[in-house]
Amino acid sequence: MIDLPNYFIRKVSGYPAGIRMPKIGHYYETGNFVGRTLHDIKNMFSGKEGDPLSGGDYRYWCGIPPSSTAKKGFASCRCCGSVLVTKKLRTDHKKEGCGARLEEAFKMLRRTKECVICDLATHRKVYGLPMCSKDCEYEWEFVSTTPAVLRAALEVVIREEKK
Repeated sequence: MIDLPNYFIRKVSGYPAGIRMPKIGHYYETGNFVGRTLHDIKNMFSGKEGDPLSGGDYRYWCGIPPSSTAKKGFASCRCCGSVLVTKKLRTDHKKEGCGARLEEAFKMLRRTKECVICDLATHRKVYGLPMCSKDCEYEWEFVSTTPAVLRAALEVVIREEKK
């Protein structure tokens, strides 16, 4: 291996250290803690058990996988992202306006023939929405709180509400 002197590297490359690293982009956090209050995060990890989600609840709420070590009953609202544990709290929250907004967004998405998760063409419907496979269904139930397509539809609904 040949060791080049530093003055030669500086002269050849035109940079003080001999190389220029690419610029690092901004970091945007997209995890489960975005938009959450400290109280919500504490609830998420507290030892208190909650009510598990049933089949229809996954329409409005994103849960945790059954094999997860996190507490039972954790649910995140698909509209506003608030974290609730009990069935009563989830029912009250739905009546605050998130349920109506989600229903309007679901009406818009129901017309499409593309999967709400991966944008593949499909005729299969789960929870009244087009989803192409069991993997996309799993991602809807446990991974993605608000997929990009749903977020765009919710923005349109909120814009219409303000008019």
